[in-house]
Amino acid sequence: MTPTKTRKAVTPPTSTKVEAKAPIVEKKFTPKFSATNRDLKPSVYEIVKSSKDKNGNKKYPVVSMIKSEDVIYDPISGENRKIRYIPGETSIYANEQDPNAKMREPIAFTNGFLFVDKTNPTLKKYLDHCNANRDNPNRVPGKREIFFLQDNERNAKKEIEKVATSMEAVQAALKMPLNELIGYAKVLGVNTSKSTDEIRWDMKIEAEKSPSTFLSGMNDPRTEMKQLLLMAEESGIISMKKDGVKWSNSGNIICVPAIGTKPIDRMVDFCSSGEGEQVYTEIERRLQAING
Repeated sequence: MTPTKTRKAVTPPTSTKVEAKAPIVEKKFTPKFSATNRDLKPSVYEIVKSSKDKNGNKKYPVVSMIKSEDVIYDPISGENRKIRYIPGETSIYANEQDPNAKMREPIAFTNGFLFVDKTNPTLKKYLDHCNANRDNPNRVPGKREIFFLQDNERNAKKEIEKVATSMEAVQAALKMPLNELIGYAKVLGVNTSKSTDEIRWDMKIEAEKSPSTFLSGMNDPRTEMKQLLLMAEESGIISMKKDGVKWSNSGNIICVPAIGTKPIDRMVDFCSSGEGEQVYTEIERRLQAING
């Protein structure tokens, strides 16, 4: 006879609630970089005037001098103030310096450059505020520009803006609706008796030549007027010649361009005000009658 097994007593749980545990997320290392040495670089000032050697490189005098005192306009006080660079003084303003402080020799640029370390803040402040600095926004008018501050960050920003504008202009030329493309091309003097792709390519070249001008011309009300006037000329409504803009059917003169002024530019000026507005309205009416 098989012996009977004794079951062990099971203690029921005090709660049926399941405890939720947050998943273990492995932390990922992300390297962080910063330009910690940016403020350690010296400020570089460069002489404005230079010549070029036979290889096209800039050439400066071995030594160039500028005065170590000046009278500047102070935008904070709204007054003219005398400034001086005196080594050892914490201020560049003469009335804040030791009355017994003696002036030193002029400030010297060597081979066109002057490097000012951060340990000489007084010299930097003087150079930034004097009238010889081309980059000083508060320069007294008429004072001679002698040097400027090299600013690689500012130059890089300008180059980035220039590239961005160029890209925007090129994109506009490549994606412009066909009707607008043809009209703007005519205004710019681009040959439109080609295939669409050829016209777009020529407009892309125009955009690259002067991106800002190309973009501003697209949104200029004068451009739209020029397109309509060119269409009116092609339709035989008006004639635009150097000797005058005329009605084609009667030969009556509408306006006469000045010497050196393009007939279409003179016509746009004329149609923008006064009786010229009525003439422009009549041209629009005749164009609409022709084109239905």
